[in-house]
Amino acid sequence: MKRIAIFSDIHGNVPVLEAIIKDVKSNNIDEIICLGDTLGLGPMPGECIDLIIDNNINMVLGNHELYYLRGTAIDEDMTDYEKSHHAWIRSKLNNKHFEFLSKCPLIIEKNINNKLISFQHFLLKDNRNSNYPFRSLLLLKDNKLEQELLKTKYDYMFFGHEHKSFEIEKENRYFYCVGSSGCNKNNITTYMILEIDNEIKVIRKEIEYNRKLFEEILSNSDYPEIKNISKHFFGI
Repeated sequence: MKRIAIFSDIHGNVPVLEAIIKDVKSNNIDEIICLGDTLGLGPMPGECIDLIIDNNINMVLGNHELYYLRGTAIDEDMTDYEKSHHAWIRSKLNNKHFEFLSKCPLIIEKNINNKLISFQHFLLKDNRNSNYPFRSLLLLKDNKLEQELLKTKYDYMFFGHEHKSFEIEKENRYFYCVGSSGCNKNNITTYMILEIDNEIKVIRKEIEYNRKLFEEILSNSDYPEIKNISKHFFGI
């Protein structure tokens, strides 16, 4: 049996990432995959990347990593406050982080039990070489995501970007939005386990993390738009 742990959108929340790694290590996991957006919003971007590196976690790039690697100009919808926030993030990272992220792919593909499985931050454009390779989240509002997912070649797909988790099952194909592990408003976080034996099973795990510590770290931080970010993304 092979077991793969999957999480996404940590967004600078070190206590959540530490809790997931601790739980994963107690669950006989063979591989850990992070679906991007480890940076952004939260107060500890560099510390989160260090944990990814130190624990040999495979990671695909999210839009926040691409803002760091390629600059915020790749997203035409980027506001001035978002640009200033990412300038702050850049000041907190170093060459080690840049070198690691530069080697991370946009997608990980696996063929297991004759099923093609993908791990990516969100649905990719046909032209993956574009500076901003992700499809728009408006697909969700326009109810077009399902039909676009079915156009892909995958039997199973795991993605993040949208912070609310959901699942789509259609024509014996399975699409899982893992949701945001880091942007939550209580002391519970989630991640997923892909269990592969004669059959494929997907498990969603809920675990507790040190919410009090995260709130203390956030309250002692001072970066652009911290009040709005704290309220809208972390419920503080």
